[in-house]
Amino acid sequence: MKVTRKDAVEHGREGVQGYYYQLPDVQNGTTVAYAEFTGEHGERTIGDRPRIYYILDGEGELVINGEKDTFGKDDLLVIPPKSTYNLWPTNGTLKVLLYLELLDLGKK
Repeated sequence: MKVTRKDAVEHGREGVQGYYYQLPDVQNGTTVAYAEFTGEHGERTIGDRPRIYYILDGEGELVINGEKDTFGKDDLLVIPPKSTYNLWPTNGTLKVLLYLELLDLGKK
């Protein structure tokens, strides 16, 4: 299977820009996203599947269920199911690849 950038869905909001790649037939539906953070991600509580961030470039801070940590290039961040988390860059732009549940991109 090949999913090209032209097949991806562009996303953006204040502090983050990137692309969603939708894979409905992978592990009961999966989204892979590329994102560039210049600001805070925003606190999220996730469902029954983990979210996995691979840090392509940059440094940042992460809070999972109230526990704060730092990370940098080539680190892998695993957000456990049913966790509340937030992350943000600490110097410049943070570039990540994110693996998560299939998102309903029609939902606003």
